[in-house]
Amino acid sequence: MRLEKGAEVFTAAGEKIGKLNRVVIDAQTRDVTDLVVERGLFENEKVIPVGLVDNENEDRIMLRDHNQGVDDFPDYETTQYVPIDQVTSPYENVETYYWYPPVNYQLPPSAFLPGVRGMSDHVLRTETSIPEGRVAISEGAQVISSDDKHIGNVEQIIVNSETNHMTHFVVGKGFLLKEHKLVPAFWATEVDDDKIYLSVEANVFEHLPDYQPS
Repeated sequence: MRLEKGAEVFTAAGEKIGKLNRVVIDAQTRDVTDLVVERGLFENEKVIPVGLVDNENEDRIMLRDHNQGVDDFPDYETTQYVPIDQVTSPYENVETYYWYPPVNYQLPPSAFLPGVRGMSDHVLRTETSIPEGRVAISEGAQVISSDDKHIGNVEQIIVNSETNHMTHFVVGKGFLLKEHKLVPAFWATEVDDDKIYLSVEANVFEHLPDYQPS
């Protein structure tokens, strides 16, 4: 099973519910656990367990029959106001455009912005619903060699359809004449949302055969 950002996701009845945005893996086992599906411009992204994917359909991402509606799946991100003393830094995850007035703007005596209900001792914090120990890999995540070189970016994740284990990932490099390499997942020593660190140096990566992603 190939997982690529932008791949369309369908219900068992063939109804399109969105596009794949991120792939969630267990950082230790490298098993794929969930898919983050982008639903539309004004709709929240949803986290869908990979166990609901019909692995027999290799042409597109299609879900099995299940008794949950799309809206029943958890949102990938939730935003809420929290007391300022509950964050490590007063500016951590603050959506600044809600809070900072234009240059030379004079705050009213109440210290609240017009149209914003008063919560001067709170900040806006965004959190994901991904449990600790799991990572939501984004397409374009940087791939870093053991000698600390940026050698390309993730374009696809390849998963064993029976075990949901990530076996390889496709790395692209270059712009006009892009090259692709198929990298074994066991080369990854550390996986973050936006970076994958390898156990091999850049010259070893370069010796991998060229790969044509399907």
